[in-house]
Amino acid sequence: MLKELFLNLTILITFNYLFTLLFKESLSYKEDRPMFQLLKGAACGLLGVFLIAFGFSYSDSIIDLRNIPIIIAALYGGWVSTAVAFAIIVAGRILINFNASAIFSIAAVGIIAILSVAVLRGKKPDRKKAFVMLLFSNVIFTLTLLLLVPEQPAGTLVYYWLISTLGGMLSLYIIKHEADARLLFKKYKFQANYDFLTGIFNKRKFEEISRLLYDRASRSASSQLALIYLDIDHFKQINDQYGHYEGDQVLKELGTRLRFLISSSDPSARIGGEEFAVLIPNCTYTKGLHLAEEIRQTMDGNPILLTSGDTIFVTVSIGIAHYPTNTGDPQTLPLIADRMLYKAKTSGRNQVCSTEKKE
Repeated sequence: MLKELFLNLTILITFNYLFTLLFKESLSYKEDRPMFQLLKGAACGLLGVFLIAFGFSYSDSIIDLRNIPIIIAALYGGWVSTAVAFAIIVAGRILINFNASAIFSIAAVGIIAILSVAVLRGKKPDRKKAFVMLLFSNVIFTLTLLLLVPEQPAGTLVYYWLISTLGGMLSLYIIKHEADARLLFKKYKFQANYDFLTGIFNKRKFEEISRLLYDRASRSASSQLALIYLDIDHFKQINDQYGHYEGDQVLKELGTRLRFLISSSDPSARIGGEEFAVLIPNCTYTKGLHLAEEIRQTMDGNPILLTSGDTIFVTVSIGIAHYPTNTGDPQTLPLIADRMLYKAKTSGRNQVCSTEKKE
C-alpha cells in the first residue's frame, strides 16, 4: 500500500508543476474565461483518474488521493472546474471497476466536491480553508473505507492520512509558491520597464527602444522618425501649492492622456521628474507637428481634477525633432528635441517649438 500511495504522491507533485506551467496567468484569481475553467477542471479530472489507476486495491476498494484534485479544482477554478473534474473522475472510476465500492467512492467524491465549492468560494484562492477542506476530505474517505471494510487495519488508515495530508500540503505549497513567483516576476518586469506612477515606459526602457528604432531608421533611406519632448509648465509651483501627492495626480493624468492620444505601438515615456517623451516611427514632419499640437491643446483645454476636489489647468511646453528633416543621423534627435523644448520653455511656455533646418 505504501508503495502505491507514494506513487500517487509522485504523480501529484508532477501534476502540480505542470498545472502551474499551464495556468500560471490565472492562479491568483478564479475569475477566468469559461474555456480555461473547463481546462482546469479537465486537468484535475484526468489527474484524479491517474491517481485511481495507480491506487492501492484493498478488498474491492481503491485507496488513492483523488480528493486532492477536487480540492485543487475548487480552489483555483471554482464550481465549473470542480464539476468537470468530478464528472471525469466518476467516469474514470466506473470504467476502471464498477462495483459497490465504486458507488460509495463516487458518493464520497461528490460530497467532497460540493463541500469544496461551498467552503472555497470567493474570487481569491483561500489556502487555509483548502487545508481545512483537505482534512474534511480525509475524514470522509476514512468513513467510506470503514463502511466498506469495517475491520480496516489501523495501519492502512494511518498511511492514508499521512500520505494524503502530505500530498495535499505539498500541492497547496507548490502551486502557491509558483503563483507567487509568477506575480513577483511580473512585478519586477513591470518595474524594470515602466514608470510606477504613470504606467508608461520609464527612461531606461524608452532609450532601449529608441536605440533600436534609430538603428533601423539609419539603415533605411525611406524611414522617418519624430521625437517629441514635453515638460509640464510651472510644475514646482503645483507641488508647492497643492502638495506632492496632488502633483503625482497631475503626472498620472498626463500619462493617461498620452496613452489615449498615442498609438500603443509608438513608445511614450516619463524620462524625468515632469518630463515626458514620445517617439513616432514612420511619421512625417507635418504629422509630428500636428500630434505635438494635439497634445498641447489636450492639456491646455482640459482641467485636471485633483483628489482634493480642486480643478487646475496645466499646460505643457513641447519640443519636436524629425528625421530626416532636422538631421541625417537619427541618434542626434534627442539633442535637437531637447533644444527645441528649451526654446519653448524660454519663449513663454505652453507652445510647440520645432525647426525645419537640418543640423
